[in-house]
Amino acid sequence: MPRTCATHQPSAAKADATRAERMPHLIPRILMPVNHAHVKNYCMQSLARICQEYNVPPEHSTVRNIREGVQTDGFSYIKSLALFFLLLNVDSEMKRAIIDSETPLQQGKCANFFMNLRRHAVPHFMSHEGTDVIAFTTRCQDMWSVA
Repeated sequence: MPRTCATHQPSAAKADATRAERMPHLIPRILMPVNHAHVKNYCMQSLARICQEYNVPPEHSTVRNIREGVQTDGFSYIKSLALFFLLLNVDSEMKRAIIDSETPLQQGKCANFFMNLRRHAVPHFMSHEGTDVIAFTTRCQDMWSVA
């Protein structure tokens, strides 16, 4: 049979990977406190991708401290959200996965949110030592609402 007539069946592993990468409505979902464990998991995955993308050794003290902090029981939901937004600002793979899993209308909202995160929320948080984690996460939530 010519190749143009054959149907291509994706392998089971590839289909599972594609399903795992789909994150429809991820931002609104992580804003629900009931998903705290998932937010922590997304942070850990994002941290690993960032280390790989930027050739940062996973044993680096900063990476190790973040990983250990996330894994403690005292790592609050607000801290998890703040870390998620900070990592999302850097993690291009997560941004791509979020965009790819959304409808065209939501893709525009996500892109606008990512730009506002990069241009406003993260620089403000990083440059003003007095800004606390609650104010940063609230600002990110507000930016998502109006994106």
